[in-house]
Amino acid sequence: MTLARYLLVCFLKALIAVQAVIALIVVLAAGVENLRRFSDSPAGSVLRVTALQAPEVLYQASPLVLMLASLVTFLRLARTSELVVMRASGVSALRLIAVPAVAAVVLACLMVAAVNPIVAASIQRGADMQDALRGRDPSRLSVSKDGLWLRQADPDGQTVIQAARTNADGTALTEARFTRFDADGRLYARVEAGSARLEAGDWALEDALLWQRTPDGRFDPAPLEGGRLALPTTLTREQIVESFSPPETVSFWELGRFIGQVEEAGFSGRRHRLFLQSELAKPALYFAMVLIGAAFALRPARFGQVGVMMLLAVLAGFSLYFLKDFAESLGASGALPLMVAAWTPPVAAILLALGLLLHLEDG
Repeated sequence: MTLARYLLVCFLKALIAVQAVIALIVVLAAGVENLRRFSDSPAGSVLRVTALQAPEVLYQASPLVLMLASLVTFLRLARTSELVVMRASGVSALRLIAVPAVAAVVLACLMVAAVNPIVAASIQRGADMQDALRGRDPSRLSVSKDGLWLRQADPDGQTVIQAARTNADGTALTEARFTRFDADGRLYARVEAGSARLEAGDWALEDALLWQRTPDGRFDPAPLEGGRLALPTTLTREQIVESFSPPETVSFWELGRFIGQVEEAGFSGRRHRLFLQSELAKPALYFAMVLIGAAFALRPARFGQVGVMMLLAVLAGFSLYFLKDFAESLGASGALPLMVAAWTPPVAAILLALGLLLHLEDG
């Protein structure tokens, strides 16, 4: 237990040091880029945007941080010959690695359960602040238990659109309701339609009923020829799809409910299901990263080639990242099952790292 506590303290110290260095680099790089992009905005607003962007980058980089922390921990133990003493006392390499590996799994569970909701909120808040600094409207699309909600800007106000269902790209609505407001925010018209399709420059409504506000404040039905009506719009298919909430902006604890609402509204929930599986596989990914860092650092320092081993460890970590992104791209496109896309890279990395450790193990 004494040895386990010592290894855990060494690993946590290395983790904090590496995390601090990476965080400093991320904040400086993001801050400089934001100062360039929002040069006309107040410095305080730019700093807030940078602070809201940092958690997302650090969350995505956390597996590499763990790999570097594992590498630094065992390189330090090798340089001070503590690793030689531990191995000579009969402690196997797998037992030495078990402590930081278990700590990484616990940390992964905490990251997914507690940090993920914070990161999701910061991403959404940061995106809204960037839209405000650019003078653009925030996201136009949302999904709830009542169906799909859209908002579009009109020349003389805005229109709020609610629909029970839609197609995969949001261009065909079923049981749609268009509520129109003028520039002062006053309701002046309401339209209900059995279906609505987005065409070039307007919404084509079928089976539509129109109510318009009269000068005395009442809403009277207006006659429509054949129940058809064309409402002008500046929305495009690309704008609707891009404004849809990405999976990273949804809390881990809300993902299941959100996926159900998305699929009930008619959208594909494949991207969000893949993200959910990727989050569930994060403990395996963290475990793999710690094994990779340790596998290249367990050689005694007298053997030399420390720089080469560090380079190989970093290349192995980035290779795992590339393989993970490639598999998830195939999973998002439907070429691979979601479970295979999310779980195969970390499991394969664990097996390869264990194979390398067993090959090097001589105790």
